Amino acid sequence: MEKKQTLAVHLHLYYLEMWPEIKRLLANMGDYPYDLYVTMVAENSQIAEDIREFHRNSTIWVVENRGYDIGPFIDFLHHIDLNQYDLIMKLHTKNKNRGVDTHINQYVFNRKLWVENLTNSLIGTQKQFNVNICNFKENPELGMIGSRYLITSDEKCYKNIQSKVENILEDFCYHSVPIKFVAGTMFMCRSSLLKQLKDRYTIKDFEPTNGNIKDGTLAHIIERVIGTLAVANGYQIRGFDHNYPMEIKLFCEKARHFIYQNKITKHHNRLIKVFKLPIYHRRIL
Repeated sequence: MEKKQTLAVHLHLYYLEMWPEIKRLLANMGDYPYDLYVTMVAENSQIAEDIREFHRNSTIWVVENRGYDIGPFIDFLHHIDLNQYDLIMKLHTKNKNRGVDTHINQYVFNRKLWVENLTNSLIGTQKQFNVNICNFKENPELGMIGSRYLITSDEKCYKNIQSKVENILEDFCYHSVPIKFVAGTMFMCRSSLLKQLKDRYTIKDFEPTNGNIKDGTLAHIIERVIGTLAVANGYQIRGFDHNYPMEIKLFCEKARHFIYQNKITKHHNRLIKVFKLPIYHRRIL
């Protein structure tokens, strides 16, 4: 019998109430063997017990709330021997409440669609998970899998931190590498791609998480670096989640966004637009 590729799953469970949803998704991995590593920012014995009942090979610990989901992921790397695993899957909980819509790859994502795309591309169904595993086994040039709708090299998604991303890549001796990453940082990748990050960073290098800061921190920089390391090492980043119903949802969201927007801007202003024309703009006290 052919040996299965060894897999470690890291879940940063910041929003504890989302554990039942994540558990349903993890169940789509079927009987595929994996080790589950869960980080939380506060003790919760009830959820910890439920995690262990769900998956016996689970390790759970509390981390400082630093670096959003990236800081805990780096801490996870320091809790394992990367040489023991062929593949690493990174998951985290993400607030689904409607906020500022995000434009990626000519699509418009509200937070709910963003989360659905990220998780469904990896473990949305058992078939999807199996497809991902088979592609890693059959394609040695494949380095990372994420949602095809959220894998991006769009300059607008990194322009404001491009120099910082490139500085880190140059420290790793990679020069003039095109930036490409999974926006939202849920992915499956070959473990070898993460060794340089483990050697370079600890969770202490990251700023305390501030939910009001949406970009520009070390965590956001490393998000871009992780994907680009795959490219720098000659690997492909691909998504195998071709999903016509999801494409219809994304099209409808783009149409809605064109017709009507009611949002809070990054500068904490209420902005309402109709057919992209601003009709209301007021500072939120």
